[in-house]
Amino acid sequence: MKRKKALALFYAAMVSGSFVYAEEATLKVKVEDQTGLEKELPIEIKKNVPATETTVKKEEIQTRAGAGSVNIFKAIELTPSVNVQTDDAYGLGGGSIRIRGFDNTQIGVTIDDMPLNDSGNFALYPHEYADVENLETITITRGSVNKRSPFYTEIGGAIKVRTAPPRSKFTNSFGLKFGSYNFKRVFYRLDTGYLLGNKNLPKIFFSYSHTEADKWKGPGGAPQYRDHYTLGITQKVGILDYEFYYDRNVQLNYFYRPFTYAETKDGNIFRSRDYTNKLIPGNTANNVLYYEFYQNPYTNQQYRAIFNLNFTDKISLNFKPYMWIGRGSGTSATFFGSNVFFRESFNYTDRPGFTTELKVDLPYNSKFFLGYWYEYADLKQWQPSRLVNINSDGTYTLNNTTSFRYNYIQRTKTTTNTPYVSFESKELFGKLDLNLGFRFASIKRKFDNYNTTGLPYYPEDGVYDDPRLTKAANTSYEKTYKKTLPNIGLGFSVLDNLYIYASYAKNFRVPQNFLGAIPTSIPAQFVADQLKPEESDSYDIGARLTYDKFYIAPTAYIVRYKNRLIRVADPNDPTLVYLRNAGKVDAKGFELEVGANPMPKTNIYASFSYNEAKFKDDVFYDGSTKYDIKDKSVPDTPRYMVKLGSRFNLYDFKVSPSIQFIGSRYGNFTNTEKVDNYTIVNLSATRKIYKYFDLYMDVVNLTNQKYVGRINPGTASGTYYAGAPFTISFGINGRF
Repeated sequence: MKRKKALALFYAAMVSGSFVYAEEATLKVKVEDQTGLEKELPIEIKKNVPATETTVKKEEIQTRAGAGSVNIFKAIELTPSVNVQTDDAYGLGGGSIRIRGFDNTQIGVTIDDMPLNDSGNFALYPHEYADVENLETITITRGSVNKRSPFYTEIGGAIKVRTAPPRSKFTNSFGLKFGSYNFKRVFYRLDTGYLLGNKNLPKIFFSYSHTEADKWKGPGGAPQYRDHYTLGITQKVGILDYEFYYDRNVQLNYFYRPFTYAETKDGNIFRSRDYTNKLIPGNTANNVLYYEFYQNPYTNQQYRAIFNLNFTDKISLNFKPYMWIGRGSGTSATFFGSNVFFRESFNYTDRPGFTTELKVDLPYNSKFFLGYWYEYADLKQWQPSRLVNINSDGTYTLNNTTSFRYNYIQRTKTTTNTPYVSFESKELFGKLDLNLGFRFASIKRKFDNYNTTGLPYYPEDGVYDDPRLTKAANTSYEKTYKKTLPNIGLGFSVLDNLYIYASYAKNFRVPQNFLGAIPTSIPAQFVADQLKPEESDSYDIGARLTYDKFYIAPTAYIVRYKNRLIRVADPNDPTLVYLRNAGKVDAKGFELEVGANPMPKTNIYASFSYNEAKFKDDVFYDGSTKYDIKDKSVPDTPRYMVKLGSRFNLYDFKVSPSIQFIGSRYGNFTNTEKVDNYTIVNLSATRKIYKYFDLYMDVVNLTNQKYVGRINPGTASGTYYAGAPFTISFGINGRF
């Protein structure tokens, strides 16, 4: 009933809101007549912002995302303390990101203020959300996160994506790209401008893209196909205006096969070994690795809108409803004896929600915000396991009856009720900026685990309607997590071109829905009752110096991270091991951004980061095994990263090279698996061939470096993936 009410409220808001909306201060794109350095740099120069953040602008987003043009992580990979890892050069298979040592399940991400982290395990899928041609800006906040954002995971910071609204003039935009490994991409966007030339009527855009490519090693596509549709509508009517966006992404990706640490020492394996391309009757070791058993089909839909009512020139109210619908699975295989079983890990999400905010302008260039975030996420997760019958001709069929079973059937309902208050003041006494906020987070988890015996195979989620489905009370739980999260930032304009600031924020992450393999003698409710959200106290101090054609921004930070969820032994019975809040991490570091505009139509952007994140736990339990990890480095956290990007004109070409040095890092908690540093050189170039058309070239890994591209850290052993080799693509872009 709650779900039906939430859906009804959401759709009613969408329908009624399609007639009204108004400007929203945090999302509205500010267009200024910029000159000099501020216009030429690929990032926005922050002024009067007492926080450590970088905003990447439209042209830089499209350049750094590369020919793939789908991955929001790749678009920001040159910023400090950001480590982006992908399986393929185009970023079409997703990948991972770390900021200051914290992984992507600890980083909050939104698009137009709609949260994107998975509601169960907080995972991110950066290749599914948008076509980067439709993006205006991406802002990366490191450390102190503003409490006006809808997050229940923000330990490592936040990433805010902003869609480019419809253009005011009728425009056709297109792109055609082709490249290594049968890469093909077509993009088209139509902007209507003001309908009938009447500024009282809506502006609309529609875009479509199709992308496909072979895996760069092994059989299968990455993606086999990716079709993305976007619709945007804006309109202003008197004091009301609105924005509405719809994204639909349909794709099928095949996974790359990982390897062990020992195998990383064999240089040949980086470019050769993957899943097998055929089935061999009777050969279980081969057949369990058949590539068709390792794929990720998924359909993602996002509805989001922004409505605002300006009561007066000093008081406004905004309302931002959204709906996320996800349908898909990740597949794998396992074997028992000589039998191979195909497993589908389904994940179905219905997730309506909204944020609303009252803004009041106060004297002395100050603003007061009172807001509220509500969300109801209904997540179904289940895994059928079916016997694979392999035929003599190498084909196969899946047996839906013999030895069929569900490995798990789960359902998580997450309800968020989170009010917040915020106060901002600019240029108090002509020099001082203040940002103060509090979010009163309340997140309720209702996790139901079901008995799996005696249930037949259903091709969709029909198993949840089977009358024989019963809840396993001992492995189900219900828990509400509450926390007050403050932030404060102080900035001071020492000189016209020198700004210093300090900021603090308490960030958090609620526990994931699945609490782990709890011993059968321990009720899940008992474990959940003891759990607290993970917390971090982030302290930043930094400066920004802008002088003529030069910009520099140094930052130092400290993070105190506690309540880390780890598996430890019960203090009264060491034979029982389950999740508890028992872990701590101390992180500290230094970041530096440098931008320069040495001559017209030429810019240079560089970043340096030093990150040190260490466990402060005496021991760590993985199952029943005890490990000493005190003062060990957090895995997959390079201590040093140096990045350089540039854009300049050369013989009528606009050339954009970049270099990234990623320092050595560990792949496991015990720090026995050290991964070598690497340097990647990329290059993009465009040349205008007619008034409306540009030729395009993009090269990734110009020097064909062999390196570990992505790590899934483990306690004693990590899992490793090879970085993509030299990859080149060409294309044509146009607008008329």
